[in-house]
Amino acid sequence: MKLVLLLCFVSCLRTGWAVQFSSLDKISLNFFPNMSNILAARLSSSFIVNIPKCISSSHYTPTTIRPAIAVLGETVGLPAVTDTNQIRSLRNFTDAPIYYAGEFASVSCRMARALVKMDIDDENYKLTTIVGYQVGAEVCENTKGPFCNRVLKPSSFYRVNFFVLDENAVVRAHTDWSDPIQTNNVTSFSAYDGSFEGRAGGMIVITVLLSVGMFLVVVGLIVAAALGDKTITSPQATFPRSLEKAKHKHLFNMLKRHMTSLSIDNICHLLLTCWSSQPYFIIL
Repeated sequence: MKLVLLLCFVSCLRTGWAVQFSSLDKISLNFFPNMSNILAARLSSSFIVNIPKCISSSHYTPTTIRPAIAVLGETVGLPAVTDTNQIRSLRNFTDAPIYYAGEFASVSCRMARALVKMDIDDENYKLTTIVGYQVGAEVCENTKGPFCNRVLKPSSFYRVNFFVLDENAVVRAHTDWSDPIQTNNVTSFSAYDGSFEGRAGGMIVITVLLSVGMFLVVVGLIVAAALGDKTITSPQATFPRSLEKAKHKHLFNMLKRHMTSLSIDNICHLLLTCWSSQPYFIIL
């Protein structure tokens, strides 16, 4: 008789009957470890919390973890819920104050012990570290499934509660509600600057320096092109080539004609005088 009642109870749970929080096992969890800088970071539309690991029980096999999110108002007290039936899905209730954000596989103790030691320098292995669960990582219109991890509102308070399900998808334990978590504040969604999202500080500095350098190179090319096209108006530059050749020919004939009557000093003086004068004046 007891076995029949138990089976009926489990069947009712699977069809959607509520489970009282008081009947669930309580799992201790530190949502924000002090040693983690990643878990301490909070954005305007999401934040990351620690997840329960290495859950063990002699009564059931932990299989799935389902995070529940509570939207808090001006008062940041505990949510006024006492059973799982009061936690909705955003697919059916878009304005639900308490909703399931999704579900993921439970991290077993055996897997955690197996990953204690690993040669991370060996390229044949890849070390995967589970950091936490990001709350507010999806846009419901762009995703499918029974749950939605909707983006959060800026400057708002939330609480998180992880529910543990067994191999039959029955809720068996929970972590209880976390402390109030506040997202960062922005004046409006349009004022949010996402241009540097996913970029490190060094990358931003390098991008700025390259941009400034390219700007200076372009300006230098423009100045060089402007100076190169400028016409030089000095007398020697504007002097025709024909007159230049005539000057040389006249000087050669003059030297040839007076070579016998001029001394070496006079010839040198004549050459210096001609070359130092204006190109279109030949002084004899």
